[in-house]
Amino acid sequence: MKMKRLIWVTGLLLVAFVIGGCIPFPKVKNYRAWVVGQTDSNGIAMLYFSDDSGETWTRQAMDTLPEGKSLEDVLSVDQNRVWACGSDGLLLKTTNGGSDWEIVGVSEVATDSFFSFLSIFEDRIWVSGDEGLVIFSDDYGGSWTVCDLPEMASEYIIQGIHAINEDVIYAVGNKSTPRAGIVLKSEDGGQTWEEIELPNNYNDNGWIGVKATDENHIVIHGGQGHYVVTANGGKQWVTGGPLFAKDLNSLVMLDSSTYWAACDFDTIILTENSGISWEEQPPAGTSNSFLLGIDALDRSNALVVGSSAGYPQFGKILRTKDGGKNWEVVLSAEECPFTLAHVSIAEKRM
Repeated sequence: MKMKRLIWVTGLLLVAFVIGGCIPFPKVKNYRAWVVGQTDSNGIAMLYFSDDSGETWTRQAMDTLPEGKSLEDVLSVDQNRVWACGSDGLLLKTTNGGSDWEIVGVSEVATDSFFSFLSIFEDRIWVSGDEGLVIFSDDYGGSWTVCDLPEMASEYIIQGIHAINEDVIYAVGNKSTPRAGIVLKSEDGGQTWEEIELPNNYNDNGWIGVKATDENHIVIHGGQGHYVVTANGGKQWVTGGPLFAKDLNSLVMLDSSTYWAACDFDTIILTENSGISWEEQPPAGTSNSFLLGIDALDRSNALVVGSSAGYPQFGKILRTKDGGKNWEVVLSAEECPFTLAHVSIAEKRM
């Protein structure tokens, strides 16, 4: 009888603690997301938006986007400030979550350039593109500075750029062979750049992107399952792969050892030991697609965007809420018969 009473009293105390907020429970995180891609049948680039953690999607900026210009990358600073870039010098931004978008002029530095990727550190916005182009702005797009890269960089499309802090920036690119890849690093905020020679002739591979969690932990990924990792700021690079004959198109680092990658032919892979081993996760939706973009809110929540590997064209958006054990289609090929390129997530704060 005393034991039953003790259990009963303990139960009441537990309920009281829960109601009173004394026992913390994990808060469910919600997020906004943006996805960009090629033009539709009317020549307007795809710019999708979700306000409910990827559940539903609507298009934005249809009255702002110019005809005939695609969007290649999108990057959210937070839930309200977002940038997107694309072909023929197209650059646009929003400061209110996409309710209003405005085109940012860059004609003085890159009128017809193909913009491929964005990176942001604090108030400095970086944009990379074709013919070895890297530019940055310190005044939210009011004016731009063109970086003076090594001469050979002009032969490459700088397909990935990552500003680790105000001083250290990595830029990677590729071109047709021979010597398909280039890795560049600046340690003075983009004033000067040096070319990084990777071991095992790994610059023979085309590089698509670069990501980092800090100055020490950096990952470069690219063609046909090749990647390189450093844990000491580039003093030593460890070459990885080739994992398979599929490009590692996009990668997101959750921490210094855990990252997801989206690859060709419906392949999603995860490593939790800095690329020593990878686990392939089940894809979803229409098959025969290149998975071109991935972003994650945390270890549980991530989005992947894909595009058809051939004809007919289609795009799809996949979502996981359980760390990749299951992926669901939240925008299908039937709903989007146009190519999608990249995705960006921002935590939604009330």
